[in-house]
Amino acid sequence: MKIYIMIFLRIMLFISLAIMVFDYLRVEQLFIQMERGYIDEFSVGIIKWPGYVFISVVGLLIAAEIIRFFQVRKNKNSILSAYLTAEYDVSDERAVANTHKAVSLAFVVILTYSFFMIGSYLFIPNYFIDHIWYPMFTTASIPIVGLLTYLITYKALANN
Repeated sequence: MKIYIMIFLRIMLFISLAIMVFDYLRVEQLFIQMERGYIDEFSVGIIKWPGYVFISVVGLLIAAEIIRFFQVRKNKNSILSAYLTAEYDVSDERAVANTHKAVSLAFVVILTYSFFMIGSYLFIPNYFIDHIWYPMFTTASIPIVGLLTYLITYKALANN
């Protein structure tokens, strides 16, 4: 259950950060459109909840990291040198091996996925003016895809 919570928090962190940056870039986009004569005026509405979600999630992640680190240090069976972050299981050698395999596969998926996502920017002309949401959210999806790959792979390996 801990791994699901940690992955969910990290995904929420990336989503809330992407939405906050999107709001900022949207205002910049409107200024550029007005400067080029595409629009005459615009109004700005900044969404506050992504900032609150971001700050809350960062606080929860920091607290979870500190708590989990001390739990790992107390547990005599844990392999402290293998500890990376709270969602990684270092309780025994099998869990560390599964974590290693899951991280390796997630890394390969991230490299492949990011190649295609960044390459897809070629097919959207003027995306900074017309489709600013596309590169913003596809870039934010890269670590999310990696986290989900890690979660699925680790759970599949742990069930074997």
